[in-house]
Amino acid sequence: MNALCLLLACAATCARAASPDGLHGRVTGLERISAANARGDGSQRSWRGTAWRNERVHMPFVVWSGSAHPLKARASALTGPGGATLPLEVRWVGEVIADNRPHGAAVDPAKYPEYPVGDVLESSQPFRLTASGYRAVWAKARTTAETPPGVYRGTLTVTDAVTSSSVRFDLELEVLPATLPEKKAFHLDIWQTPWTLSRYYGVEPFSPEHFAKMEPFLRELADAGQKAITTTITDYPWNKRENIDSARSMVKYVRKADGSYVADFTVMDRYVAFAESCGIGPEIHCYAPVKFAGGTSYSYIDGTTGEEKTLDLKPGTAAYEAYWGPLLTQLEAHAAEKGWTGRLYVALDEKSPAETAKTADLIAKYAPSAKLHMSGDSSPDKFADIRIDGFSQQLGAKAMTETFLASLTARRRQGFYTTFYTCCVPFRPNAMPMNPLHEQRWLGLYVAAKGFDGYLKSTFFRWPVNTNPLEDTHCLPGLPCGDSFLVYPGPRLSLRWESLVDGIEDAEKIRILREKGRMTSELTAALSRIDMPRYGRSDEAAVRADVEACLAALDRASR
Repeated sequence: MNALCLLLACAATCARAASPDGLHGRVTGLERISAANARGDGSQRSWRGTAWRNERVHMPFVVWSGSAHPLKARASALTGPGGATLPLEVRWVGEVIADNRPHGAAVDPAKYPEYPVGDVLESSQPFRLTASGYRAVWAKARTTAETPPGVYRGTLTVTDAVTSSSVRFDLELEVLPATLPEKKAFHLDIWQTPWTLSRYYGVEPFSPEHFAKMEPFLRELADAGQKAITTTITDYPWNKRENIDSARSMVKYVRKADGSYVADFTVMDRYVAFAESCGIGPEIHCYAPVKFAGGTSYSYIDGTTGEEKTLDLKPGTAAYEAYWGPLLTQLEAHAAEKGWTGRLYVALDEKSPAETAKTADLIAKYAPSAKLHMSGDSSPDKFADIRIDGFSQQLGAKAMTETFLASLTARRRQGFYTTFYTCCVPFRPNAMPMNPLHEQRWLGLYVAAKGFDGYLKSTFFRWPVNTNPLEDTHCLPGLPCGDSFLVYPGPRLSLRWESLVDGIEDAEKIRILREKGRMTSELTAALSRIDMPRYGRSDEAAVRADVEACLAALDRASR
């Protein structure tokens, strides 16, 4: 046990010894609960909120006690006008290990000590308090397009299974007449890595068992508004990585004895059809003619021997074009046959302007009906002369120039879309276990404030290989904890994922209010403070205050 663990254990023992008997609780807000902030005003037991129709609504609480007895949480359905009801889902917050290492920093317990972070949403009953004697609890209601507007009331009760001591929370949700659409306009792109689920659950890739394991994850993505089906048209588009699953190709590319190439799209077809059946789409993103981080090894199957072989190919060379030209030509023809024309994007990740321009030329020559998608970490101004149909810019103060932000409307008029993304950077704002929950709402509000079309992040469920993600979020060496996934095995959703979806819904509401001419001066002013330079000058409390001011103004404008 390291010094931090000993300190936490000591603190837990002291906290329990000092705590009075019985169960206590309070309503919380946009905050991660820890030993430092769990206990508070136990009289705050009434939760009140509003919702549009077709919205997910979260109600956060924390309970604490001096005992270690098992607990049970029960919620009544919310009852509203004419006896209409809204069921409640109750989950408790499990903790995982993380640290505050930024991108590129080595694991160093002295400099970046590990600590428990509440992030995993668990539904099993009964449950127990953490080692420090508290437990965060979240309830969730879902309204539909048919939910009658009005006030809905109910209760949530947490009970000590041994002593029957309990704490009750009163709930009041006002459902407004406004309605979110079934299909959001928000362009969400969270990458999928099917090989992770195959490895984790021990099933054959793209077998019926594999699809069964994938289905709840993909349906969750679809419910959030996922627009892109992530496919791979070459092996290891992000290269082979340590302690993380590598993506293989969904296309079998065979080199015949005469040197010609034939592509077999069977696996890609099955995955696309399956993702569509789960509600994801309409876009199909194909990674990647130019590999991430300078990779130049491209594979094929020897048609004579059946062996897998590789070629070292550099973009712009004749050999590279001889490999990729036939594949893109056949991909375009196959897309036409499948009815994918207009939906197919050849996709790149963090490539230079020169590499991106060469790929655009290659597409124009061999697959002119395909579009180009690129997520870029260079200055966006350097890509201004390249036709990029779907462009995602890495979030950062230097990248979000006035010139770039001013171009978003013009790109939309041309039929293009523009998003921004977070990955291992910036460390904040982001959607990793260490990030405060208000930051995920900030990301959605930033989309609305600056006129982006949506948000991109990698990846949804790319769990580490050598650690249990339900216990430890350390991943690739040099990457921040939990960067490569947003949800946990099960699927178990996370606080950061639910908060990110809340942010998406915030952005969608603001879009609708703008279209209806219902933006208020209060909401416009609050949104003006959701800005990268301001974020960089603000501490955590100030950023949270900006988010809460936006949400309050949005609530009033929604009425």
